[in-house]
Amino acid sequence: MQAGRQLAPGEIPQPVMEYILHILRHTLYGQIVLVAQDNRLIQIERREKLRVQACQLTQCEAGRARQDFSALAQRIRMAFAGLDYGQLTLVVKAGEVVQIERTLKERFTGLDGEGI
Repeated sequence: MQAGRQLAPGEIPQPVMEYILHILRHTLYGQIVLVAQDNRLIQIERREKLRVQACQLTQCEAGRARQDFSALAQRIRMAFAGLDYGQLTLVVKAGEVVQIERTLKERFTGLDGEGI
């Protein structure tokens, strides 16, 4: 990302996407939540679960090896685009992203205090 360049609405900068993919590569079970406000990514939350009876490490590594992270990055960008207010949740099980959830929030205007 160039210094001073404004991000387009719904855009995820490449260094941020690389960080998201890094988190996904190192998460066996849990969720990564991308929070949007004013059509901008403002926060990343990592909710990792440590399973007592987790899969064998070799099985999880094999799952990550099979996953195409470039295609996943494109799907994340597409799902995040157009998300004015809300969250994009990436659900990870056994080292693989198994679900992408979009939670949209509406903003009430004209009331006391503009905003969420």
